[in-house]
Amino acid sequence: MKNLKFCEYCGKFISDINNNDYFSHISIKYCSLCSEKIRKEKTYARVQALRKRKKQKDKFRDEQLDLLREENELLRLRIIQIREEMI
Repeated sequence: MKNLKFCEYCGKFISDINNNDYFSHISIKYCSLCSEKIRKEKTYARVQALRKRKKQKDKFRDEQLDLLREENELLRLRIIQIREEMI
């Protein structure tokens, strides 16, 4: 166990196990400035991933819609053909 802890992003000293609570010492990874930067970067990455998933889902939905349209058109033509044969 390290007695001193430094920011993983910039290397600045952030905690000493002798002066802090053990659990706060092990949970802290970044200094206050870097934690804000890291939080913004993670939020940006999360939003980008969400947008990408949404695009893929929308693309799949549109493809399924096109397939259903084609199927419906073929079924309409088949119904018309059957009706004509019955007459």
